[in-house]
Amino acid sequence: MPTAQEPEIREHAPRSGKTTSPPAAPEGSAAAASAAPPTVTSAAAAAAQIAVRIAADPPAAPEPDGPAGLLLQSYLHGQLLTLLAEDPRVRANEPDGVHKMRVSTRRMRSALASYRRVLAAGPAGEMRSELKWLAGILGTARDAQVMRSRLHALMAGQPAELVLGPVQQHIDEELLGDYRSAHASVLAVLDGARYLRLLERLETLVAKPGFMPEADAPAAKMAARLLKRDRKRLHRQVRNARDAGGEELRSEFLHEARKDAKRLRYAAEVAQPVRAEGSAELIAGAEHIQKILGEHQDSVVSREYLRRWGAAAAGAGHNGFTYGRLHALEEERGTAARKRFRKAWAGFPRVV
Repeated sequence: MPTAQEPEIREHAPRSGKTTSPPAAPEGSAAAASAAPPTVTSAAAAAAQIAVRIAADPPAAPEPDGPAGLLLQSYLHGQLLTLLAEDPRVRANEPDGVHKMRVSTRRMRSALASYRRVLAAGPAGEMRSELKWLAGILGTARDAQVMRSRLHALMAGQPAELVLGPVQQHIDEELLGDYRSAHASVLAVLDGARYLRLLERLETLVAKPGFMPEADAPAAKMAARLLKRDRKRLHRQVRNARDAGGEELRSEFLHEARKDAKRLRYAAEVAQPVRAEGSAELIAGAEHIQKILGEHQDSVVSREYLRRWGAAAAGAGHNGFTYGRLHALEEERGTAARKRFRKAWAGFPRVV
């Protein structure tokens, strides 16, 4: 998906995870005017301490004939470190911080879903639910970034004579406002007790997993079985989309297919250390499908924004022509994405 950045936010060098305050915003910027310089909160310090403990105690490397539980544990360990590394970057509003933290939560949740029989159902289910909650909070901010970047790019290609009214200004006002509000909510969550409890439970999970007997099964064999199951799950959604009776229903099934392609991709990532053959092709194929269907879903979402803004412009006595033009262009992009998807799906790799 495209990467959108807040224009008023400066890029800083990547953080090491140490709990230092981010550099001050430029004088006169929106960030500088908002409040006093940001400081390290107790929650941020606690997250940094968890990261230090996790990094100091990595699990053993998984082996093809070794336990499947260790394969899952190793993957979750790496993703938790990624999440914790992004914590200070999200707090500092650094580019891609929200996106990368959201991806790490999704990867962990997806791995827990694919390997759900390896862990006790109750605690693992609760962890998935909490990761879904965190991803949802982060997603609201990320979605505003993505949509603003997408519409900026679309506007940049329009002839000046076809841009009637302050369309770009309105897009920025709406989506920057959405982003700032969502990012404020993210910061409140990161300083809250629920987020800290989630980090503590994830630390316990990667340090001392409550494995079920199935966790002792050979890793490579279990990984192959789960990959086949997740591929069948994706195939069902693709078939549902193909057989859907209307455009709206088809878009819903394609959106679900995108989620299942992502789940298959992440399951293949978990399996890669013990399944050298075919894993890279499966990851690349699932990611390709995911990106195409992501383009389709973005066109669906952007059309809803444009329809709403165009109707509001007309209702206020303004010219809604440009919104309608952009809507038509987005409809074309959605149609093109579906065509690319059919071609990509025809050559999608099988699990061997």
